[in-house]
Amino acid sequence: MNVHVDLYDVKKYYDVELLADIARETIQLAGIINKKDLDITLSVAIVDEQEIKRVNNKLRGKNAVTDVISVGDYSDNVDIVTVDNSKIFLGEVILCYTFIEQFAKENNAQIDKEFFTVYAHGILHLLGFEHDQKMFSIQDAVSEKFCYNK
Repeated sequence: MNVHVDLYDVKKYYDVELLADIARETIQLAGIINKKDLDITLSVAIVDEQEIKRVNNKLRGKNAVTDVISVGDYSDNVDIVTVDNSKIFLGEVILCYTFIEQFAKENNAQIDKEFFTVYAHGILHLLGFEHDQKMFSIQDAVSEKFCYNK
């Protein structure tokens, strides 16, 4: 499986190879896409607090700043695994770095680890995951792996 990441205002924080590796690991650990010849693309954007609040209000009806918003092209993971193409666009992960950074500081957490956790969390939502123990264990495993390999 090949994973391609299109970046918007992310390069000043992380490079594309690292984000593609994190996405690939997240998708593999999720275990719902098993096609080896599949090309998966997702977009990743880092926006400021004003923009994430605007997007959150528009898409979710919540007038608040948040860490991540996932906008996917599939309604659930069944839709993804039944795609009959060799290429799919998974969706977009929109992150607010300043919100993630502030959360990490307030919780005495490493910023990179928190960012990787939130990024994996956003990808898992694109894959149809809801908040549960499996989702949280995958995102934690991904952030642990890449935080210590960085």
